[in-house]
Amino acid sequence: MAGVLVAGMAIGASAVWFLQARGWNLAAGRIEDDEHGEHGGDEHGDHKGEEGVVRLPREKWEVAGLEVEPVQFGELTSLSWFTGKVVLNQDRLAHIYSLVEGRVHTVGVDFGDDVEAGSVLAVIDSPEVGAAKLELVRARLKAEIARVNSEWKEKISTNTQALIDALHAGTPITKIDQMFGDKPMGENRQQLLSAYARLHKSKADYERLSSLAAQNVVAGKQLITAKAALEADEATFLALQEQLKFTVWQEALMARQELQQAEQAVAVAQSQLFILGYRQDQLHTIDPEKEGEEISHYEIRAPFPGTVIGKNVVLAERVGRDTEMFTIADLSVLWLQVDIYQKDLEKLNHIGKTLRFRAPTAEHEHTAEIFYRGDILDPETRTLRLLARVPNPRRHLKAGMFVEVALPGESLGEALWVPASAVIEIDGRDAVFVHRQGDAFERRWVSVGERNDGRIQIRSGLKKGEPVAVRGAFSLKSELQKGQISHSH
Repeated sequence: MAGVLVAGMAIGASAVWFLQARGWNLAAGRIEDDEHGEHGGDEHGDHKGEEGVVRLPREKWEVAGLEVEPVQFGELTSLSWFTGKVVLNQDRLAHIYSLVEGRVHTVGVDFGDDVEAGSVLAVIDSPEVGAAKLELVRARLKAEIARVNSEWKEKISTNTQALIDALHAGTPITKIDQMFGDKPMGENRQQLLSAYARLHKSKADYERLSSLAAQNVVAGKQLITAKAALEADEATFLALQEQLKFTVWQEALMARQELQQAEQAVAVAQSQLFILGYRQDQLHTIDPEKEGEEISHYEIRAPFPGTVIGKNVVLAERVGRDTEMFTIADLSVLWLQVDIYQKDLEKLNHIGKTLRFRAPTAEHEHTAEIFYRGDILDPETRTLRLLARVPNPRRHLKAGMFVEVALPGESLGEALWVPASAVIEIDGRDAVFVHRQGDAFERRWVSVGERNDGRIQIRSGLKKGEPVAVRGAFSLKSELQKGQISHSH
């Protein structure tokens, strides 16, 4: 009996040695994979039942999104992902206040409305605006009166001076009437012509008496009297000329000054309205008779195209200069904000003019153009702020959204790599599915390294050129797990 037991034990030991030599795992009850996950049989044989091998008919590949590519070997660089935040474009953000006090007459927009530059957001009833417009109307009327008066004074001055010159030259009265009969001079014409006529008469009388005195027809006393009258009329005429020259010049000058003052009053009244945001073309259309009570309406307008993201007014509400009525933002271009810790500042030396980023739950990446690289560390967080512009024409990015931002680092040299989509987690371990032949895929445990630009470094578990599933690995994982569940039963 003891001999039989010894013989049995010897046979059992030999069998264990034989099975272990063939790769049999006695604890798991299966043949273990070699270093590449391949068993010792013919790779072209039937894979049904092998541990870690799953079959998926080719007609199902397209539905499963399955794609196969070879393992690559090439240069990789380290890549770090930092948390960033999408924020509003501060260059295209407007907090809109009223420049006047008043009561809200109408509100023309609501939250989320898109507006164009110059769109009316609200209308305010403002006594201040009404008074400013009426002051401009009054100033314009005074300026128009001053302009007409100045032109009239200039004409009188010019015509009076011309008449004086003609009379001084001895132009006959009959020709004077032809030359100046239709030219305005006011009372100056009558004064000059009357004085000129008296002078002409005195001169004629003196000449006549001088001739008679030479013939002793008249007494010398009459001649003396005539000469005195002539000299008096000459002096009177000369004095009148000098007086009128100065008077018409002075009146024209004063009229011009009054016109300048009136025009300055118009300019001041216009400037008051310019300060309130009115344009020149709007001031030309002010008409109290046509506008009526609307003359006190003040329009709040959008400064640029954008979206209403803030609205703090309602109808009939009193508003003042400190009331923020609306917030307008241009959402077509946003900013990307990244805060870089001091220990990571070296990575800024490896970035160019753009950044790549993605939402944590999305595979699609976006590009942002860097416009500010930061100059000062925040004393509280010890971070440097990086800012970049992000085109957002479809509005799919939202301000306040947290994202992952890629910052490249140093080169890792040449290494094996696969697309990040090829690596999948199974039972807490990293794995890929290697295409063996036909519709068979082998799960292969791998050790991964750096991740960069959608690629993952493979440190062990794969060889260059091996075909792996770079898309659809999740479907293969599902098929594998279903097979394991069926075998367990």
